[in-house]
Amino acid sequence: MTLRSANPGIGFGVAIWQDRDVARKQKLIFGFMILVGLVLLSSAFIIGNSGNDDDSVLNNPAVDALIPNRGDEVLQQQTVGIDLAAGYRLVRLTISANANCTLPVDVTSNTRYVEGLQQFLFTPGQDKPIESLAADFNCAEAVFEEIAQPGNVDRIEWAFTVN
Repeated sequence: MTLRSANPGIGFGVAIWQDRDVARKQKLIFGFMILVGLVLLSSAFIIGNSGNDDDSVLNNPAVDALIPNRGDEVLQQQTVGIDLAAGYRLVRLTISANANCTLPVDVTSNTRYVEGLQQFLFTPGQDKPIESLAADFNCAEAVFEEIAQPGNVDRIEWAFTVN
């Protein structure tokens, strides 16, 4: 069996060199693709971990998350609520049509409790105290208590913008 190059004018040694050059190009392209993948993975990790840096949430053992986050921009039918740590319960949830939490509307009786996640959620809608969130700034206030210490309440306020 004899090896022949695809181009009869090119000798056997040149054909092997071309194969080595192709392998080198493939390795370079493969290495570049791995590098791009690592950069994208790192970026996704950094972006994914930059969610809620709200000190009032991070330093409060009772609160896991605010819904929506403080300062978020949301739609008029956005669900508003709080995610409490185990061992806490919601006493009252109010929403105000301004950033100062004045003239609040009590929506506690219309909240939906997500068992196991300790989430207390209110979604505006027809036949509810708030049919849609007011344009511009809104403020929510949650009053909660530790189940083991009833009557010992704490509160948290947060504002968000509605489009």
